[in-house]
This record gives sequence, C-alpha cells and structure tokens, in this order.
Amino acid sequence: MSLSFYQDQLLINSLEQQELPRAVEIYNSNPNYNVLTNGEPTLTLAELSREYEDANQYPTGHWLAIRYEDKIIGISHILLENPNDQKPWIGLLLIDSSYQGKGYGKKAYLMLEEYFRSLDKKTVHIGVITSNQRALDFWGKLGFEQYRQVTASVGKLTQPVLCMAKFL
Repeated sequence: MSLSFYQDQLLINSLEQQELPRAVEIYNSNPNYNVLTNGEPTLTLAELSREYEDANQYPTGHWLAIRYEDKIIGISHILLENPNDQKPWIGLLLIDSSYQGKGYGKKAYLMLEEYFRSLDKKTVHIGVITSNQRALDFWGKLGFEQYRQVTASVGKLTQPVLCMAKFL
C-alpha cells in the first residue's frame, strides 16, 4: 500500500529505494542525531539500505519522503500497527538540517497525525532517546507525554529510550 498526503506545498509519500542516497544526505546533515543513534557522525548508504530492508519487512511499515518543491527535505518511518502492541508508531521523523526551524517537521507530523485519525487510531506512539533533548522538546510541544522508560536498540546502540504517546 502506497501512502500519499499533500498540504500547503508539502508532499509526503513513499521513499523509494533509489532515493536512499538523498536520505543518507539528510541523516548526515544531522551528525548529532547520528552520534546519538550510531555512535558516529555519519551513516553510510549500506547501513541505511540494511535499515530500509529490515523495516520493510513489517506489513504495516512505511518509509516516507517529505517533499517540498519537488525536493526531499525529510524522511519518516511509521508503523500503522506495531506487531508488539498493535498501536501506531512513528519510528523516525528527520528533517534536513538546512530546513529545520522552519515548521516543516511540525507540519509533516500534523499530516501524519491527520492520517492516523482517519484510520480511527486513538493514540500515536514514539520512542525518544533520553539524551536527545531537542527531540524531547519538539515532541512535547506537539502534545506527546512520557509514559515509560525502556532500554532499547536504536541504530547500533542500546540505550535508555522514553516511550511517549499522544491521544488523538
């Protein structure tokens, strides 16, 4: 199933495998995020390709490109139904650093939230690395609340993660 949303010049649709080099550029424009998740400031195409293939094994999982003016400015991964708890999860929402602070991340999230609502989902869940204060602030401003801390694998590292949810 292919997803596609358009609103206010922002298009969210499937991230195709041939677009992974652009996705690597987006990751690598965020070296602090890469250090938090992989212990290194850069991610390789081979590493992202493995992650892309692994995530595509979930029947309700979707890699998404966030596009503005025909350019991919961000990426996301969502699970409409996590097999562990049958709830929707946003596994990733990452905006190219040169487009951050301009409202694109918030707008992309709100478009995803609207889609989850259209599926009659009652909550949406995320996991945030406890040391990622920027992400905790971002998601908190969008109405997400912490409900549990776990130790989980994120990228190459295992570390404390805050599970957060928002009632829709």
